[in-house]
Amino acid sequence: MENTHLETFKAKAQGKGWPTKVTIVDTEWTLKLDEPIEDGGSNTGPNPMQFFIASLAGCQNEQAQVVAGEFNWEIKQIDIEIEIDLDLSGFMGESDNSNGSYKNVRLKAYVSGELSDENVKIMGNKVDARCPILSLLRSSGCKIESKWTKK
Repeated sequence: MENTHLETFKAKAQGKGWPTKVTIVDTEWTLKLDEPIEDGGSNTGPNPMQFFIASLAGCQNEQAQVVAGEFNWEIKQIDIEIEIDLDLSGFMGESDNSNGSYKNVRLKAYVSGELSDENVKIMGNKVDARCPILSLLRSSGCKIESKWTKK
């Protein structure tokens, strides 16, 4: 099967101690990743996991807008809360790798707009099935708990 919607995303990173500067290629975006002072960083930006969880929240919101558009549902606002449990044993050198390090995702989305409770449930199921970042977590063996409700 041909990948008709294949898009390649690129980034370049430069690390000279703390922080790590990451440039998203072919855009004007430069991100600064760091760690809190107590973890050896200088606390000048979010850490990589915070960027990852923000990416998941953004992906969920973006996909919700797509699904709403497909059904002509009007969304006023979506509030998304996410928690991810991560086993840092591999990262800390206590095990040989970080395979299976993502353990649990708890996602709650509260949708405001002209949608029924059933429509919000349909939206949540479609978003969760189509979000590539959530799919990455799911395929790693991470347990996903997702609840979409009308606000």
